[in-house]
Amino acid sequence: MSKPMLTDQELLSRLVSIDTTSELSNRPIIDFICDYLDRPGLTVRRFESGLDKENLVVHSGSLDGSGEGLTLSGHVDCVPVGTGWSADPHELHERDGRLFARGACDMKGFDALAVNAMARASESPGAKPLALVLTCDEELGSLGAASLVEQWPADLVLPRSTIIGEPTMLEVVRMHKGHLKFTIRLTGASGHSGTPTSGINAVELAGTALHVIRGLVGEFENKRTDTSPIFDSVPHPVLAVVGIDGGAAWNIIPESAEIRCGLRVMPDQDVTALLDEIRGALSSELPDGRWSLEVYNDNPPMCTEADTSVNRLACEAVGQSKSIGVSYCSDGGHLSRLGLESVLWGPGSIAQAHQPDEYIAVEQFLKGSELLADAIHIQCGSGGRS
Repeated sequence: MSKPMLTDQELLSRLVSIDTTSELSNRPIIDFICDYLDRPGLTVRRFESGLDKENLVVHSGSLDGSGEGLTLSGHVDCVPVGTGWSADPHELHERDGRLFARGACDMKGFDALAVNAMARASESPGAKPLALVLTCDEELGSLGAASLVEQWPADLVLPRSTIIGEPTMLEVVRMHKGHLKFTIRLTGASGHSGTPTSGINAVELAGTALHVIRGLVGEFENKRTDTSPIFDSVPHPVLAVVGIDGGAAWNIIPESAEIRCGLRVMPDQDVTALLDEIRGALSSELPDGRWSLEVYNDNPPMCTEADTSVNRLACEAVGQSKSIGVSYCSDGGHLSRLGLESVLWGPGSIAQAHQPDEYIAVEQFLKGSELLADAIHIQCGSGGRS
């Protein structure tokens, strides 16, 4: 007797009921999905990733090296709930044609569709494999995807064509920028604030560094690359200051300060050259030995060619003449190291992600289910609409 299936909405309700804020273990949701997909014809692989975290890969058929079929990819972690919710964020609520919960849009809505598609593949296996990749810590800079790529067995080849179901309102995205995070550390010398010459004020050094960064922001906005036309709204790299710390007490000259920055780079841009430009500008204004720049996370860009089968498939499905680029990131950059050709293509709006009363429109959820089933049928020869 086959294992019963939940409806897509019932499954979404179960997924959002499990708190997967990035700071928590994701094992409860991975355990649930593994139990749900414990079905004939499916192979389940779990990969440790950091402290009490796991990535999950499930596939039908054999990963025999042909690269044919289709890979579906999502992340199960969510940003913190925060405040301003009108109802329990971990209980799915339907109101005015919308499904509300933390993660309903980003991106457990797609996860539910993909998990159920995988379950259907057990009952109706196709000629070509269907794979599901679910990662942890995407919201922390795709740390889970980076870990999975390092651990993935070299003799297994996932289907190249990959749909990453980030919320795009079902618009096809084939490129996104990379996101490099770095810290500028300023080092002064402590002293009594009543005698300013007794020390070196690190916060004042930070002010100089901020002035330099502000100047670079404008310069970077004027940079263009061959991929700029794909990024209609923001066709340039983006440099942003996202945090600053310094100072310990009213009567102490600050001996240290820190500026946190993010640099979103174009897919065809030389990151090293941009960092050298930043370092050069800082060194021209700051004293030697009083500053350093440390890169601590680099989420690579995604760049999928227009003529790949997955891009053509998705664009034809929604009647989109050309795919676009976006300034936010996904796991796609890391997954490309496995030879995957990815598009972002999922239900819901990125504008609802990370917000109080996050929601996915029921119409988008249903349309996403139909389009995904059709894509699986075309790529794998099975898994059509149930």
